[in-house]
Amino acid sequence: MEKKKTIIIAALATVGLLLTIELAAIFFKVNFNEQYSASFCAVNNLIDCDGVAKTNYSMFLGIPLALWGMFYYLLTLFLNFVQIIQRKFKNTIFDVFKNPKSYIATLGLISFAVSICLATISIFKINKICVLCFITYFIDLFIALVAKSKDSFFVKDIKNTLLDFADGVKKYTVLFVIALIAFISIVTYTSVSMVFSPQQKIQKSFEEFMKMDKNKYAVSGNVLGNPNGEKIYVYSDFMCPFCRVTNIMASKFAHEQKEIQVIHMNFPLDTACNKYVPHTVHPGACTLAKYALAAKKQGKYWDMSNLIFDEHPTNEAEILHLSEKLNLDIVRLVNDVTSSEIEQELLRQIDSANEKGIYGTPTIVIDDIPYMSAMPYYKIKTLYNQAKKRHKKAKN
Repeated sequence: MEKKKTIIIAALATVGLLLTIELAAIFFKVNFNEQYSASFCAVNNLIDCDGVAKTNYSMFLGIPLALWGMFYYLLTLFLNFVQIIQRKFKNTIFDVFKNPKSYIATLGLISFAVSICLATISIFKINKICVLCFITYFIDLFIALVAKSKDSFFVKDIKNTLLDFADGVKKYTVLFVIALIAFISIVTYTSVSMVFSPQQKIQKSFEEFMKMDKNKYAVSGNVLGNPNGEKIYVYSDFMCPFCRVTNIMASKFAHEQKEIQVIHMNFPLDTACNKYVPHTVHPGACTLAKYALAAKKQGKYWDMSNLIFDEHPTNEAEILHLSEKLNLDIVRLVNDVTSSEIEQELLRQIDSANEKGIYGTPTIVIDDIPYMSAMPYYKIKTLYNQAKKRHKKAKN
């Protein structure tokens, strides 16, 4: 009977291991490959393994659930054949595994309980079902039922597991502490670094800046950063929500990197001044850009820019009302806004965007390379550091 149990558990655990390997492959494909092709189990809006893998619920302590599953099945296989190892390596640490089938039953029961929670989240929270995941849930149950003792409903197995675990910890305390520290270190690293969850990392990076009511890194005057520093250009539209986020990121970056200067360039998605956009996305964006440029003539470009980004004015009356906070010469400001000088400067900035192949906002230009669309803060730092390495390598 024990031999039959061993064979069945080995078969179930092997199938489970293969399924979790496939689930891990799906997870890494959908989260790390932007041009991935849909998996065979992404059938529709309900049956969608890919969709489940993209959610926050596909992770635990910063580690994909598929990897936890792989570890569980490998541990089950190890416990299933540990007696063979014990016969070859007598009087070693392997002797602590006195009741391996009880451990398998207990782990299987715990895994199935977790599976029920995951299934509930999948059905009622995510509204998507991962077929492969649900198969592993039943495999966990079958492993537990096959491995459990006959004379009790898991009570004996759980008791054996707890008692043997306590004895093992007592006998190998130092080794247990080392293993516990290693485990805590690993999950702390994966949770903080989000190395396995790029989508969550990006989302968290954006949230820091999106939650700011005001740009706490804002500066006064016409210069952001080191006047003699390496120039980084930010093309934006004052009505673009992600442009505001990028503006705060750029301000923070200039605050941290004392060797750069951030140059703000206007590219309003408004056909009133921008002939390169097919249609107006943000009516009035041209007017906002002109007011920022007009404020520059009074030495308050970044004051006005941050005010517009933070307060979201939609017409000239609102801009003028807000401008009173900046102690500007309002009469001069209005005259400059309508001047040909400001209009030509705005058109020059728009033309420069077109010359660089820029057609959307926000766009950051680092080392004369445009990077369109909003980027997480850590990505901006990475791109800048890569540019520095290229320059260093070119000099050598």
